[in-house]
Amino acid sequence: MPNYSGVLLLLLIALAICCTNEPAPISGQFTTLSYNVAGLPEGISSSHPALYSSHISPLLNEFDIVHVQEDFCYHDSLLLYNTHPYVTTPMPCVPDGDGLNTFADFPIHNLVRQAWVTCFGPDCLTPKGFSYSQIEIADGFFIDFYNVHCDAGSTDSDFTARRGNIRQLCNYMETHSQGQAVVVMGDFNSRYTREADTIRALQALNFTDAWIQLIRNGNVPSYGENLKDCEPLETGYDCEGIDKIFYRSSAQIKLLPVEFRRGDDDRFTYNGIDSLPLSDHVPLYCRFTYKIYSQ
Repeated sequence: MPNYSGVLLLLLIALAICCTNEPAPISGQFTTLSYNVAGLPEGISSSHPALYSSHISPLLNEFDIVHVQEDFCYHDSLLLYNTHPYVTTPMPCVPDGDGLNTFADFPIHNLVRQAWVTCFGPDCLTPKGFSYSQIEIADGFFIDFYNVHCDAGSTDSDFTARRGNIRQLCNYMETHSQGQAVVVMGDFNSRYTREADTIRALQALNFTDAWIQLIRNGNVPSYGENLKDCEPLETGYDCEGIDKIFYRSSAQIKLLPVEFRRGDDDRFTYNGIDSLPLSDHVPLYCRFTYKIYSQ
């Protein structure tokens, strides 16, 4: 009789060898920074970008991927000490530019800029919106990155415009980032505690807020919760800020945020007569680890 047990044993051995030869995932990490640099023209900006932008420039070099908002009129100053090999080409100064740029240690591909369809008041004076790009974190492997600047304000018309912003962003991501690993950073001008804001729409697309995961242990603030609103320059973690970092993994690329900070870096101040913040926002930082699996 045929020796079926021997054949079965050989098949099991072959299967074990096959499984053990499966390539290990590619592992790595990258650091991100989202920073509204208040780069409106001097006298209009609530900061002093003509002086401060060149001081911001060398600080950005410590982070692998940087999204800046309101980089309107002083981009050359931000580039002054820049060492990132990849930087998006800026749009013109206001009123023609969106102020959104990316500095990266990894190649940036397929940059697309989208202006908001809905806006209100002063926010309509520039083509605010979001940018999309694919950043190559490892050879041949890409993460979709979005840099966002939503309409500001707290009137009914502001909320209506901002809800339109979030809807437009989500629709774009559903179309262009389906099944992709994604990081979304920027100035959302939104809070979970305000029912008129629809920032929760990103959760419906399986995005996770790094602040909620790492600082609040997954606890999403409820509408009307007595949670302090962070002032633009506040650095604490027991309040909610309007700048946010979201992420989503894919089947092939698993992302994990392991460190989150909001503005607790004293270097982002101007040490003149007084130690003054370099912008009217604090920088938002997150470090991610990743694993890339073969398909």
